[in-house]
Amino acid sequence: MIKSLKQYQTIGIIGLAKNTGKTTTLNAMIDVFHHEPLGLTSIGLDGETLDQVNFLPKPKIDVYPHMVVATAKGCLDHALADYRIMEETKFHTALGKIYIIEILSKGTIMLAGPTTNHEMNELLLMMKHYIKRIFVDGALSRKTFSAMTELNGIVLATGAAFSPSMDETVAKTKQIIDTFQYPKTTHEINATHAIIIHGEHDDVVLDQKKASSFKEVLTKLEEHPEWIYVRGAFTEALLNVMIDLRLKDFTLICDDPSKLLIDHHKAHAFDILHIQVEVIKPCPLILVTANPFRPTGDHYDKDVFLSRLKNITDIDVINVKDRW
Repeated sequence: MIKSLKQYQTIGIIGLAKNTGKTTTLNAMIDVFHHEPLGLTSIGLDGETLDQVNFLPKPKIDVYPHMVVATAKGCLDHALADYRIMEETKFHTALGKIYIIEILSKGTIMLAGPTTNHEMNELLLMMKHYIKRIFVDGALSRKTFSAMTELNGIVLATGAAFSPSMDETVAKTKQIIDTFQYPKTTHEINATHAIIIHGEHDDVVLDQKKASSFKEVLTKLEEHPEWIYVRGAFTEALLNVMIDLRLKDFTLICDDPSKLLIDHHKAHAFDILHIQVEVIKPCPLILVTANPFRPTGDHYDKDVFLSRLKNITDIDVINVKDRW
């Protein structure tokens, strides 16, 4: 099933939570695709030898000859593979400047990349001068992706580490899957403003995303909004305002699926309030990997977990530790 990702050129890998198998998923994807030209980078830092919370060994990120990798100088000092520097970038991290390198021998490496929208998108464009297919590893516990503009597919690693309750993990996974299926908006948006409330006759523009000012403006609206655009993160605070005001029957527009930072227990509010959600930049979720292992014990039954996930989506769901 991992081979079915072949049609996607720039793929981001995100974890539902810490220790849900994101790096294991990435290594499985690398194992399938390393025989062809392949690029690799990360949002922030990943690939540490030990997990910094429970100190369990973390899976290393595998690299093979001819792969193109973008990572920080401090990571290169610990690389267990030969490489040559192809390009020095202008981007700096806590571990030093980011370099684009070619891997010369099989081994492992640590990854540290940019943490901002602008720098990550620029880095990916630079890498595409050398390589077409790129995997982007999300930083620790980071479910939002700062490089959504350049990504054209997402892989989600879900697992028992999210919650001791399988019901909770399945529910949260379903919410993430649903979020990545929101359609592309047909509305013309001036994305320089934080919030735009569009009515039949006029727009109301807010430059600050404070829930208090948002509520004040909505309370005083003279006409029902046709759509509301929120730049950046759409938070629970903003959703709570809509719930409190019983604001309904409109379209909510966000930049991309990763900006909807809503707890899965409240996601049903969109249906109750008849809020249609659209995004400026869609990015399909193309694979889900299931990790039944829980670092603190109380593991899930792997077959039951896999079956329950398959029942909530038509997207391929696999356990990368099993045959695929």
